[in-house]
Amino acid sequence: MKRDVVVMLTRAPYGRVHVPEGLRAARGVAAGFDLHDVTVVFTQDGVHGARDSVDREALNMTGHVADLVEQDGTMVADAAAMDARDIDEADIADDVAVWPGDRVAARIRDADHTLDF
Repeated sequence: MKRDVVVMLTRAPYGRVHVPEGLRAARGVAAGFDLHDVTVVFTQDGVHGARDSVDREALNMTGHVADLVEQDGTMVADAAAMDARDIDEADIADDVAVWPGDRVAARIRDADHTLDF
């Protein structure tokens, strides 16, 4: 049965493996047997991973993002987390949507499963 899955990336992208590992998990869930609907949420300090200036190649994100997009996965940045960290919407990568905090909270609340990285 197809499920809605949210993968929350909550930690800063540098010095840790949480962002690339979270994206790897998301792409795996999206490509799985049931082809689940996957939303990756860059929130808390993880919102830095959604920035256009992030070196995705160095963080081993490029292939994971490409596979996720191929499987119709969605990537969103939490506007509330951005505001708290003085990150402007113009700083976010083109393939990442910016959602207001209440929309992010609703998506997490309504998901069948959540994974936190």
